[in-house]
This record gives sequence, C-alpha cells and structure tokens, in this order.
Amino acid sequence: MKRVLALLATLLLAAPAMAAPSLVIGGTIVTPQEIVSHGWLVIDGGKIAEITRTKPSLPGAHVLETNDLVFPGFIDLHNHPLWAVFPRFQPKPPPPAAPWPNRYAWRADPRYHAALQDRFGELLQEGEFCDMDEFAELQALMGGTTSLVGLDLPGLGPGAPPACISGLARNLDYASGFYGAATGRERLAWVLGVFSDMRFDTGRQVHDGIANGGLDLAVVHTAEGRRGDPESRAEFTMLKSWGLLGSHTAVVHGVALGAGEFAQMAKAGTALVWSPRSNMELYGETADVALARKDGIVLALAPDWAPTGSQNMLAEIGYAAGLGKGFSPRDLFGMATANPARIARLESKIGALEKGRYADLFLLKGDSRDPYQALVHAAPQDVTLTMVDGKPVYGARDHLAALGVSAPEMIAVCGQPRGFNPAVLPKPYAALVATLKQKMLAHGVRLAPIVTCKS
Repeated sequence: MKRVLALLATLLLAAPAMAAPSLVIGGTIVTPQEIVSHGWLVIDGGKIAEITRTKPSLPGAHVLETNDLVFPGFIDLHNHPLWAVFPRFQPKPPPPAAPWPNRYAWRADPRYHAALQDRFGELLQEGEFCDMDEFAELQALMGGTTSLVGLDLPGLGPGAPPACISGLARNLDYASGFYGAATGRERLAWVLGVFSDMRFDTGRQVHDGIANGGLDLAVVHTAEGRRGDPESRAEFTMLKSWGLLGSHTAVVHGVALGAGEFAQMAKAGTALVWSPRSNMELYGETADVALARKDGIVLALAPDWAPTGSQNMLAEIGYAAGLGKGFSPRDLFGMATANPARIARLESKIGALEKGRYADLFLLKGDSRDPYQALVHAAPQDVTLTMVDGKPVYGARDHLAALGVSAPEMIAVCGQPRGFNPAVLPKPYAALVATLKQKMLAHGVRLAPIVTCKS
C-alpha cells in the first residue's frame, strides 16, 4: 500500500498543472475603436483572447453575463499610496494655512508633521508597511485602478522590496508582473522632486537609465506651487540641468508652469500628470492644462494621495469633470487609461481592452447609451468587479461567484455588499483594518475610511 501511495504521489507531482479555466464576461465593452453593446470578452491566461458580439461557447469556462459597462483598468502615474490610511489633511488656523505657496511650505508646517509626517514614520518603524500598502491598494482597486506608482521604497532602507507589494494592483515602479515574478526589473522610475528630494546618485541613475535604454519613463515632481512662485519655477530649470527634459519624462503637478515652460515640454515630448484636487486644496489653483493640451502635451490624470487628493482614480475623474477645464468625459477616460499607458510605454500591455493585452479591467453599473458620461458621474458602489491579470480581486458577490471565487470577504460599500477575493489578499480585510486601527490609535490618529460615499 505504501508503494502504491508513493507511486500516486509521484505521478501527481509529475503531472502538468491544469490550466485555469477561461473567463467569459458579457456587458457593454468600451474598446478604443467602438463601444460593443451586448458584447463578450474572453480571458485566457491572464490576457484578453477575444472580444466578440456573439456569446462564445467554451466548455468549462466561467461565464459572467451582466448589463454592466466594461472598462480597462485605470493607470495611476502619481500617487503616494501608503498615506491612504490617514484622514484628510485639513489644518485649521492659525496661519500659515492653505493655500501654501509651494510643497516646501506645507511640508515644513508643524501641523502637517503632527497630523501626518511624524505618525507616518512611526508606523513604518513599527513594521506596518505591508498593512498600509494592502489598505491603499484595495482602496485603489475599489475605484477601478489596476496599476499605480509611488510606494517610495527607498524610505524603508536597503534591501529587496517586500514580497507583499505583489499580488494586488500592479506597482509599475517595483512589481508590475510584466517582467516575471521578481521585483526590481521595472522600466519606470518615480522621483519625489528635483531639489532636496533628488540626490545626486538618484539623478545620475535616472539620467543614465534613460540614456542607455534601461528606463522608459521617469515620473518627476516638478513646479509644485502657485503660479509665479520662484522656488517652484526654479524646479523646472533644475529638471533641465539634470538632462531630464525629454520624451522619457513625465512632469508631475506643473502648477507653477507657464507658456514658456509648456512650449519647451511640448518640443521635448515631455508629458504632464495632472492632480487637480490636491492642487486646489494645497495651493488654491492647478496646472494650466488647457494651455498644455493646446501645445500638444500628452496629459494623464492622477489623484496624488488621499489626504488632500482623491481616494482613487474614479473619484479624481469625477472631481476633474466638475472643474470645467474643457475636457469631455471621453477625454478624462483617456487621461486615466490610454494616455498613461502611452506615457509609460506600456500601450501594448495595458490601458485598453484589446486582444493580446492583459486582462486588467473593471465593471461599472451605468447607462450603456453613454458609458463615458456614466463614468464621470459614478459612485463608489457602482463598481461591480475589478480584475488584475485576469484574476477577480473585488466586486459584487454574484460577479465573483460566476468567475469562480467562493466565500469572498464581504464589506458594505455605500449601502451595497461588495467583496474581496480571499485568495489574493495578503491579510484578511477585517484583520487588516483591526490591526491598523489599533496601531494608529496608539499614535493618536484614526484610520481613514477606505471609501467615501457621495452625499
């Protein structure tokens, strides 16, 4: 009997792993070429295998038939995700108070240090990085974001990136999954600034990485301050001095920039990442994106961070739509999907629903007659499914069940039941929230809500 069992075990180990079943999703599919009403999307091996108007017949496939809108996942090129655990930063007088002249002013404000910076450092010292990261990535996924940047791992000190950064949203600067399971192979660099935040070795590495073809994109915070602020405008001059004004650079913020700087960016092929809500709350104004677009600069939209920006990309799109800057709902959609994919040179992988691209997508309840209008007016509970690499991560119970997710961990999202796929969570959500609440209360600060409902 022992020999028989040993033989069976050997055969099982030697047998090839069974391929995951194909997934078939029906709905109104938003593709670059057209909106496919009552269409079907087939996912195989983590990628989009087919988009068709006829329901496929695939034996053994998991099939989800909906009346929902199907969008490509958002690509967030500007975030500081770990700060999502903190409540909104809304300091009261006495002065100095917002609007500040530039990023250096509020970062030196004692109220900022007391509310955020000091508490942030204490949590990292206590080993809370992975919990903070999971909370932030789940918040992003709940708003349709499937790729993001900005973990700023150098702040953790030397060593390999923690394994916990893999498996939820794609971290394009550390662990996208596009270059194998290992970290540190990414072709995107995220740089906090060009003055005190840009060390000489960092600037040299980024410049050399672009020059030798090892980097496709450097995302650099530049000119983050009010128009005419000399310190902010000097950052643009510093960016040029580093040799980083080129087609492999995306300027983040650019609030202080004017016609001359935008003309130079357009000539060099430099992109602009726009974060309007955070700009308005911190500086009382935002980048002149109408002028930037007129000059032909490629624009991406991103929320910056939760304390003064939006909690995720879906919320930032809604905010941007209300500013009246001349962008149509379809423009804003493109600034959250195809444009950032193009800026990061990832347009063959993500940013659109097309055959051969990775199955990073989300489903949304809304009027199929005008998906883009539905998108800019969407509420958090309208997201019914988010997938990364063809894996369901978050969504409505029936959607998850149809795609083979059993026993999701359910939560209430603005009065609607939504769930997380327990197979992809580093830590169960309830345990995650309990730990963060306890740790943060010990430092005199409360955990922010993972979602804010529309009133």
